[in-house]
Amino acid sequence: MATSPKKPVPPALSHEEPLSPSIEALEAVEAPTNVVKMEASKAMEAPMAAAKDLRENVRSIFEKGIAETRSKYAQAKTTAEEASAAVEASYGAARSGVIEFNIRTIEAFKAGADANFDLVKALASAKSLSDVVTLQSEFARKRFEDAAAQAKALAELARKVADETVAPIKAHVAKTFKVAV
Repeated sequence: MATSPKKPVPPALSHEEPLSPSIEALEAVEAPTNVVKMEASKAMEAPMAAAKDLRENVRSIFEKGIAETRSKYAQAKTTAEEASAAVEASYGAARSGVIEFNIRTIEAFKAGADANFDLVKALASAKSLSDVVTLQSEFARKRFEDAAAQAKALAELARKVADETVAPIKAHVAKTFKVAV
């Protein structure tokens, strides 16, 4: 058999050189890589700090907005409660005023009915036609005076009820818009 000539062994595979790279070779390769990493790290620090500042600024703006919204909500709630109380007071004043007005009106009708019955009794006991005319004249004059007095009293009562009904709302509006009434 023929022997084949020996092929030379490649230098990387020769047993004279170690298979693992030397520390000096690694440091030579890693040194520029570390410098690049450090430079990249420094280059990223500024945008990261800016992003962190932006995040903090946005957070503080949102927190401020939430606080202001809560404050405005509390003010609106207080104003609404005060307005509700003013309307309730106004309604109460109107209710009691209408009740008083109705009572006085019923009393006026009762007084008129009593006066009519008294006139009928007086006319039944009248002795002459002149007595009847006198009784009717006095009755008409008295009823006219009573009606005028009752109308005046009811008008004053209506004005008083209107003032008492509007007063709570008027005071609330003046307070809300800080207007002197």
